[in-house]
Amino acid sequence: MKKAGKIIGIILLCVVSVAAVLVLTHLRAARMVFWNWVTPKVKIDTASEWQGGETYLKVPYSDVSESDYLDLYVPSDVENPPLYVVVHGGGFIANDSQSRQAQLMYAYFRDHGFAVATINYRLAQEAAFPACLQDVKASVRFLRANADKYGYDADRIAIFGESAGGYLACMAAFTDEDEFNDLPFIGEDGLTEPVSAAVQVLVNYYGAVEPGKKTADFDESGLPDVIYEVANSWLKGDVLEGYPDCESFLYRKDTSEMTDEEKDAVTPAWYAEKNLDKDSDLHVWTAHGNCDMTVPIQQSERLTEMLKGILGEDKVTLEIVDKAGHAGERMYTDEELAKVEAYMRQYLGGK
Repeated sequence: MKKAGKIIGIILLCVVSVAAVLVLTHLRAARMVFWNWVTPKVKIDTASEWQGGETYLKVPYSDVSESDYLDLYVPSDVENPPLYVVVHGGGFIANDSQSRQAQLMYAYFRDHGFAVATINYRLAQEAAFPACLQDVKASVRFLRANADKYGYDADRIAIFGESAGGYLACMAAFTDEDEFNDLPFIGEDGLTEPVSAAVQVLVNYYGAVEPGKKTADFDESGLPDVIYEVANSWLKGDVLEGYPDCESFLYRKDTSEMTDEEKDAVTPAWYAEKNLDKDSDLHVWTAHGNCDMTVPIQQSERLTEMLKGILGEDKVTLEIVDKAGHAGERMYTDEELAKVEAYMRQYLGGK
């Protein structure tokens, strides 16, 4: 028994020693793992229906798919409020208009004087790119065309997206009226003038804006491949139909095999450089957690610097949220959302 106990003790000592060495040699990665593990939850009051205004659930905006609907919340105590369009994340393969992060976002802003539309779109299982982007832009056009019907301001629109939704929101904000606007919205046939999908403010939460470019950034951050794989195991599986990752599945081509021209055609930065300039009426707030283990924070840093060069320093802001992981609830506290609200008020007005 003593010999067995000694062997067990040696094994435990070895395990602890190896763990200590791994932590010491990967301090940044260890910090990221720790803060992802202890992330506090933000409370959402779901006990009763919202009493602050009108609620419209599963409003169809396109006839092309049953997935093309939105949920709309219009406060009753604000006349002609600005509109906030919320695009959910989920790796292009999961979630809907009532995802956890969408709820955290719309629950705050509908209570702070914004009309909020949280939209659903076709996931990659149903249709390849650019279907999801066409859906997002069609929903914005539908909402602008129906502003008088529902009671918000068609000239004051912001768009928010998180993760995959951040990518879609960026693409929607950076592309022009001739790009990805070919999906008709319900009621468009009866109009005599085209309806714009333009927005005045973009709120990009940890958007996956650089397809196929995560590995080098995480290597720089000291995040071991095994931790990345474990943290993002939900993005693997049969749903991807054999593709190596969700982005490749969305495009129906392995991103590592794409030509430069093919990558440009699906990358937000390329459209920003092509379509935007210092006279553009667009303001961009990007937020990213420094413990994100799904989308490297470097993607938001590079996008921010590029946009500052195009739009001007005063139109672009990067908020780095300490101890926040991917889709972490630290990103959705009242303190953080109040910063987003203050930013949008500068350019959209309101109470």
